[in-house]
Amino acid sequence: MRFDKLDAMIPLAIGGKAKILEMHPYNAITLRMPGRHAKNTDPKGGDFVVCVDDEVMDWTEHQFTHSDLFADIELKYDDVPNATYCLLENYLNVVNGDDPLKLTYEWTEGIFDGLGIHPETFLCAVQCLAVAEHRRYPQHEEKFGGRYLPFRAAAGIVEGLWTAIDASEKTRTKGRIGIEWLEKDHGVPTLTKELMNV
Repeated sequence: MRFDKLDAMIPLAIGGKAKILEMHPYNAITLRMPGRHAKNTDPKGGDFVVCVDDEVMDWTEHQFTHSDLFADIELKYDDVPNATYCLLENYLNVVNGDDPLKLTYEWTEGIFDGLGIHPETFLCAVQCLAVAEHRRYPQHEEKFGGRYLPFRAAAGIVEGLWTAIDASEKTRTKGRIGIEWLEKDHGVPTLTKELMNV
């Protein structure tokens, strides 16, 4: 489904540490609410946890994080860089609103077999993660933070500008400013320029 429809469908939930609601927007994806930032969204209760099932990764309802996203992109990039770049082009379309299940996949069927998360599952998971980021940090999206931040970090990985570890450290400690530092030091990725229309 499209980004806005998914955002509208995910319920709001506030509570303690226990997850009181669960949703399955896609095969292999479970959303659990509330997330730890639930009281910091507007409206309150907007945060949730994205969990992923994947046979290759031996994951059953694994909590999907930015670090998982970056490590997966780096794994794919190290083996099949051109196909990974195509996957990131689709990721860009997803964060811009497209339905991850209705994209035209430009990679050969099976090219990512044995290489991390299945590409369709990956695109569904990053869309859900983007909705969570959008709900937490909408005020940063004008400067391409919020839902765009993990994409910007991944774009540098597929162009060989920085590593998954660099991306994880900078997003975790400095957020958008950290990615801007990486871009200043190593260059702005082509896909990020496309995102920003520059």
